[in-house]
Amino acid sequence: MARTAVDRRDNGRYRARYQGPDNRWRSRTFDRRIDAQRWLRNELAKIDRMEWVDPRAGRASFGLLAERWMAGRASLRESTRIRDQFILKSLVLPYFGRLPVAAIQPSDLEAWVAELVAAGKAPATVRKAWQIASGVMRVAVRDRLLTVTPARDVRLPKVESEQPRALTVDEVMRLVDAIDPRYRVLILVGAFGGLRIGELAGLLVGDFDPLRRHIHIRRTASDISGRVVVGPPKTPKSRRIVVLPRFVSDELSAHMREVGASTPSDLIFPAPEGGAIHRTSWTRRFWKPALERAGLDIDLGTHSLRHSQVALLIAQGEHPKVIADRLGHSSVRTVLDVYGHLYEGADEAAAERLGEQIASYSRPERVPAAVVRITKAKKAQS
Repeated sequence: MARTAVDRRDNGRYRARYQGPDNRWRSRTFDRRIDAQRWLRNELAKIDRMEWVDPRAGRASFGLLAERWMAGRASLRESTRIRDQFILKSLVLPYFGRLPVAAIQPSDLEAWVAELVAAGKAPATVRKAWQIASGVMRVAVRDRLLTVTPARDVRLPKVESEQPRALTVDEVMRLVDAIDPRYRVLILVGAFGGLRIGELAGLLVGDFDPLRRHIHIRRTASDISGRVVVGPPKTPKSRRIVVLPRFVSDELSAHMREVGASTPSDLIFPAPEGGAIHRTSWTRRFWKPALERAGLDIDLGTHSLRHSQVALLIAQGEHPKVIADRLGHSSVRTVLDVYGHLYEGADEAAAERLGEQIASYSRPERVPAAVVRITKAKKAQS
């Protein structure tokens, strides 16, 4: 049991004291004895619930805790760490860096979120910044500098989910004809292999097996803070083998011969200046002009190639598990959640196919209801 005391000072006020779990005495002065006793009860209750925090601990700055948080993320992919560090330095630390963590209130976080929204930051960016700030606060709770995180009840802008736009085969081929010849086959592999643009940018000659038509997804290129970072795929399921259609495989082999990509470490689709494609620059220089020349919506993102693969697979009746494995999704649910709208009408089609299977069987002779009633009546009279 913690030792406590309440004594009256010479100035008439009351000083409440208690000995904390670290054996140090803490005190606070009040005008009324009842307030001093109430404060003591609250502090003792925190000790009993193991929620007590050293009042001086909250003086640690948010910036100091942010360093601890980043140090704990050393095992993450380099691209993820660079991205998080960029958001931390550009959006979070300028607002909270010098503040003591104990001084940060939910209202401060709400004001910061509102400021980011007003500055035109995308909802997804605001949410990511909040996740980082919240992560730093959780470090403070873990290290017993705070009892609760002030970030848990902050309202965030809603990220509107849009149905992915898929290209038809005709639109894909128009895009192939419209883009710089160096990237014709990139479009084909993206649309008919379902690869992400980062996976396409990271492909090496050694990743392609032309005899088996296999593409091995072993790395991905990401644009982080203005530079390209090549690293392993984000999830274990993203590391996969994709079988290409024969036409696409033949085109890829011809492309590699044309560009002189022969050694296993050569990039299959390098940037014009060499090295891996910088997605933002490549989109501006090659993707959007090709969309315009092909008569397509210039707001379409490169992910529409991947969506096109899904739409084609669903249209030909492939099982969602096959689609999920081909795309590198961790579960079938992702396919159903993102592309569920493409299954519209599938129930009617399934019913038609079911009907075709049973149509050849003879149906039992149907006896009219009136005949059944007459027969039953005659039996009852007899």
